[in-house]
Amino acid sequence: MRKLAVLLSGGVDSSLVAHLVKRQNPDARVVAFTLLLHDRAEEDLESARKVAEFLKLPHEVVDLRKTFKEKVVDYFVNSYARGLTPNPCAVCNRLVKLGEAVDRITSEGFEKVYTGHYARKGVLLGREVPMRGLDAKKDQSYFLALLRPEVLKKVEFPLGDWTKEEVRKAARELGLPTKDRGESQDVCFLGGERPREFLKRFLPPKAGYFLYKGKKVGTHGGIFGFTVGQRRGLGVRLGRPVYVKALDAEKNLVILGDREELYSDRLLLKEPNLFLEPEELKGLTLLGQPRYRTAPKRVKSLEFSPEGLKVVFEEPFFGVAPGQVGALYTPQGHLVAGGIIG
Repeated sequence: MRKLAVLLSGGVDSSLVAHLVKRQNPDARVVAFTLLLHDRAEEDLESARKVAEFLKLPHEVVDLRKTFKEKVVDYFVNSYARGLTPNPCAVCNRLVKLGEAVDRITSEGFEKVYTGHYARKGVLLGREVPMRGLDAKKDQSYFLALLRPEVLKKVEFPLGDWTKEEVRKAARELGLPTKDRGESQDVCFLGGERPREFLKRFLPPKAGYFLYKGKKVGTHGGIFGFTVGQRRGLGVRLGRPVYVKALDAEKNLVILGDREELYSDRLLLKEPNLFLEPEELKGLTLLGQPRYRTAPKRVKSLEFSPEGLKVVFEEPFFGVAPGQVGALYTPQGHLVAGGIIG
């Protein structure tokens, strides 16, 4: 008998996926797996239990709290301490949710692992690659930019062709226990807490200066929690709008600038994650995206170097933040490369 796994998070999306997989594979053994990632997840765990019981699915809990803390939470904290703006969700997908969890589950004989991501898979130049989800407002392919290419053959994204409205409607018609459950937080372990407040528990205050045009214009309690492009919540008044231009962790400086100083037409992807070969990438028309909700722009040139993948765009982006994830797509939505912005 075929064995299929569903990652059941306790939200409406994965709940509908569990229903779809069971309905479409009546002769397979379908098991729901809930990943226990942190101590704030009790409500999600209970929700997942109710869904598994409702759908009459075997339910197993995979305790990944140690791995999650070491590879995601510690990464999040250490990145901010170094003046970077991390993307913990993309790192979690690579190392934990669609990393260690998928490896563990498939090692137990499960043929496929199904998730609630709004993303698709496609074929480009004979290779399987992730693709944007049909619902542009919910597309989560960006968070797969660091995914190990070999994992793609093990995972499926049944909601890639669905809109959120369609998912919610189907869940209500089925009477799923999660049909009216609210959206989950992007950064799950924050539990709704602001990053700066969370970071204060790990990083001691460290008085430093704001710099503008080379002059000290105020003080701060630590560079953590600030991000390139930030305007609000700086705590300095200069009589004009100013933005975080750069962060100097070594000197504990928040460097401010005028808006026009924060535009850049290039970025460096460190240790790029490629779904195609380098020469194949160079022959494609590509669009680049340096943040989740930023509209992509056309790539002018690519250059591979010992430092990583240098990308130049036809138009500049505002506030490109080191530490964020950069993703490269075809105009048709194929995700072909990603990496951490240096």
